[in-house]
Amino acid sequence: MKSVVIVGAGGYGRHVLEIFRHCNKVSNQWDIMGFIDDDTAKRGRLIDECPVLGGLEWLQENKDKYDSLGCVCAISMPEIRKKVVEVINEIGIKFHSVTHPSVILSGFVDIGDDVIISPLSVLAINVRVGDHVQICTACLVAHDCVIESYCRLGPRATINGSCHLGQGTYIGSSATMIDNKSVGDWSTVGAGAVVINNIPSNVVAVGVPARAIKTKAE
Repeated sequence: MKSVVIVGAGGYGRHVLEIFRHCNKVSNQWDIMGFIDDDTAKRGRLIDECPVLGGLEWLQENKDKYDSLGCVCAISMPEIRKKVVEVINEIGIKFHSVTHPSVILSGFVDIGDDVIISPLSVLAINVRVGDHVQICTACLVAHDCVIESYCRLGPRATINGSCHLGQGTYIGSSATMIDNKSVGDWSTVGAGAVVINNIPSNVVAVGVPARAIKTKAE
């Protein structure tokens, strides 16, 4: 079995806990050790019957005690997730990826480290998913798409064929990208938006069709 800790004990962390539990119902492969969270008020508590072990220092103190110790980063915001991942990399803890049993994956999907794929999502042929990506419930990623590291796809996001999502992009719930479009690095596409033109880097885009309404601080 692989020992795993979930970094982040908020709502999304609890969702990820359930993904691991559903995987264990199919094949008992995960030793779910607990949560890591920097909120000291949560430490020592049980959240959904799973202990909050401590903060990131727990990983430093215990990294040599477990042969297969790894983690997943269940922090939603890409910018914050990247900072936390960099700390974990310095500690020297490896990352696991987890896919809910209901997900449909083509045999030609390339998935990186620390990727979380939620129930009822579909990833079609020749999709490439970078490291530290979160694909939420019931997303559709069509053929030949590239999803770079630190992206997050909100529930029911639809990414049509041959699209490219730059590093750290955040696609809101029920947003849609038509074929052959791109979203630049660290941009956000609002919930329900429809991307029919390429979106540049470091902007927030909303609406139908999606248009950039402001620039994000780099």
